[in-house]
Amino acid sequence: MRWGLPALLCGALIGFALPAAAAPPKLELLPGQAFRVAGTRVGCWVVGSAASPSVFCALWGRTTRIIPGTLLVRTGQDAVEVFQRPLDGELSLLTELAQPPRSAPVPTSLPVVSRPRPTTTLFEGDIASLPGTDLACSIIRRTELGARCGRVDPTTGQLVPTSALVMVTEENALASRVNPRGLPSTVFYQRQPFIPSATTVTRELGALTRAAHRLAALRRVYHGSHRGYVRARAGFRAIATDLRNDRFIAACEKFTPLLYNGFYLPRGSVADGAGHLYLASVQRIERALCT
Repeated sequence: MRWGLPALLCGALIGFALPAAAAPPKLELLPGQAFRVAGTRVGCWVVGSAASPSVFCALWGRTTRIIPGTLLVRTGQDAVEVFQRPLDGELSLLTELAQPPRSAPVPTSLPVVSRPRPTTTLFEGDIASLPGTDLACSIIRRTELGARCGRVDPTTGQLVPTSALVMVTEENALASRVNPRGLPSTVFYQRQPFIPSATTVTRELGALTRAAHRLAALRRVYHGSHRGYVRARAGFRAIATDLRNDRFIAACEKFTPLLYNGFYLPRGSVADGAGHLYLASVQRIERALCT
């Protein structure tokens, strides 16, 4: 269930007010390393140098770490930023909050790593830190699990006063500013577009394949044209290709012309019997993937 904005922001304040480091870090991240949030599409990875790293968090797909159309966040010691990845083109900056200067060097004990470790899965309550910095990411639950990244005092485990932090979940992304008392206040909030779960995508890809195979039989029953059949099959293939490449919003846009044109079947065929059932089955696939 999606909550209204006031309830969400209230939940954010309660969640952010909790101690940021109630448990020792489970993971120390170096550039090139990453983690996933268990049971979600949320993943984070570190870029830049060991002396000046940044953490990016976004919704991961099968083929990309930033699903087109969704929001991603960057956390650095200089600033936090929220971006949106359009369906085509470069990232679009939505908001940026500057970080205060560091008052003192952070003790460092960089481990010797010959190559990045595999992506680690983190669970609620886990913390990942970046050695040599005061940056850390916590796995916390608001309405659902997500990654909250910001600057944390390595001694007290509290959020650094006047610093900025960001959080990303499958439902939304937000940026907050921490006041001098250590309490954050939301400055920017935006919902994520609807993205189907990986399980739903796998299931509906199978349903699309079966629908495409039934199209030939339906065409014979209603004496549909070869040209219309080819166009309909091409539409199904384009949707399946988009789904396999994490282009979920683009895939949903391709359903409309297919449904509007009755899958290029003869006029009246979708109003009775097999044609009607077939149309209803594909409409069910669209609802599962797009709403």
